[in-house]
Amino acid sequence: MTSAVQYPGPAYVPPMTTLRELRAALAGLAKLGVPSELEKFEADLEQTPLDQVPALAARYRDYVLRNSSTEAVDALTMSTEQSAAELRRKIAEGRR
Repeated sequence: MTSAVQYPGPAYVPPMTTLRELRAALAGLAKLGVPSELEKFEADLEQTPLDQVPALAARYRDYVLRNSSTEAVDALTMSTEQSAAELRRKIAEGRR
């Protein structure tokens, strides 16, 4: 039995139990400034055998979860000043 990949807590988990909901979740990533991958999903879906559609859907569902985590949303909405301060902090930690 394979275990599901665990990501940091999502800021918001959109429903993704149908292909329609998965499409909407992928499209919704654009509002966060994340590439939606919707066109790639549609192209992949056209070429995927029916017995492999669940694995394809799981891959894109993971993409949505990974990119809607609290950490991802915080990083995307961080100001330039906050980003510079975070970078300085990490550089200082690396020197220790």
